[in-house]
Amino acid sequence: IQLYAKAREITDTQQVRQAALSDYYVALVEGGNNAAVGFRLRGSSGVQSYPDLPYIKLAPEDWVFTTTFLHETGHVVLALFNGGREVPKREIASIQHSTAALTDRGTAFDEGFAIHLETLAARYCDDPTIRQRYHHDRYNFDNSSMLDEYHRQASDLLTFSQTRSRYYDVAENNFAFCPAFKGPDYVRVQLEKSRDFASLRGPGQLLQSEGFYASFFYALSIGPDSIASRPFIVDHEERILKALAAMFRSNHVDSESPFLLYFVDSYRKLYPAVAGDITEVLLELSHGVFVSPQASAMWRNHYLGALRLDLAERRNKNITDSLRRWHTEVQNSPQLLYSRIGPQIRCTVPGDSVQLIAFGGPSVLSFDVNTAEEGMMKLIPQITDHEVSSWLEQRGKAPFLDSADFAVRSGLKKETLLRLKF
Repeated sequence: IQLYAKAREITDTQQVRQAALSDYYVALVEGGNNAAVGFRLRGSSGVQSYPDLPYIKLAPEDWVFTTTFLHETGHVVLALFNGGREVPKREIASIQHSTAALTDRGTAFDEGFAIHLETLAARYCDDPTIRQRYHHDRYNFDNSSMLDEYHRQASDLLTFSQTRSRYYDVAENNFAFCPAFKGPDYVRVQLEKSRDFASLRGPGQLLQSEGFYASFFYALSIGPDSIASRPFIVDHEERILKALAAMFRSNHVDSESPFLLYFVDSYRKLYPAVAGDITEVLLELSHGVFVSPQASAMWRNHYLGALRLDLAERRNKNITDSLRRWHTEVQNSPQLLYSRIGPQIRCTVPGDSVQLIAFGGPSVLSFDVNTAEEGMMKLIPQITDHEVSSWLEQRGKAPFLDSADFAVRSGLKKETLLRLKF
């Protein structure tokens, strides 16, 4: 409620017409767990229309009014700042969304912001219902439900959103890294939370990762203090809200927008005294991939050195110097952060399908050629390891500009390209 009230205070009321500042509308709907925009309300004086007002549909069970209510309020806040419109999204992925998955820029931004509120609640709330949802505080061996230890990993997947990942893996910034599973299995590549910590996700992938967005906003809200106080967090959340509102005012956003970088720009302009701090948060969490094409190789060498217990990696001057240089370069020229971002280029593979049983029938295999992870590439019929390696290598040099550029540079054979539909 406080979050919504602060967002309404910040919002330019002319952007959201016919809305009383004090009202927050919640519709009780069986199975509801989503935010929406626009409704009509029947009252004693007739029917009133609120076409631009965000609200929430929630199921009438008590537990829904804990973190689900908080998460969905995150979506409402963004819709308020966007003038009473949902964050624009583009249908790219074969699934809706998940904390570990890559989807599209709008979905990742919208969901990632909402998830970081859950992460804060999981860390700082003492409510036993919330703690049970996110923490492994006790072991359950009664074998009576999906909450017992035998089912633990499977039950987290069955939440679809990977509930416990929304605390631990978000707080650990694990989704800055590629999936550990690299075989030809779409749902394992997208939904499993295990990571290959030697392999960084690229800048385009981070813009499509709600898990990374959640880590970014969470880190920004708690700051470097490991025991951040409630007033500290409230103050930082207010800064984030004001920067988000400024971002929507200053930019025409669509489904292609690099929301993360727009937000960083707005935050830096709104709070110039701490512009260096948000630059540091972005560079360290992303490990420099927005700035340097050498960042991934540098991290890989460092990680593998640590794996071999090479103690020289404790004082890796190359990393120290690079971080300092990148920070200076971004401070001097913020547009540098956009230099390695390419367009989203949706591609489908007719005949291949992805199925999540709870959502009904199968869907077509669909991905962005500029961000597709290795396991997705291997789902293309008869594609070779050499073609996959070439695709990854060329994309690492520079994102593909369009489907024609992809056809020329990717290294895929004509027969393989004919199996793709743009």
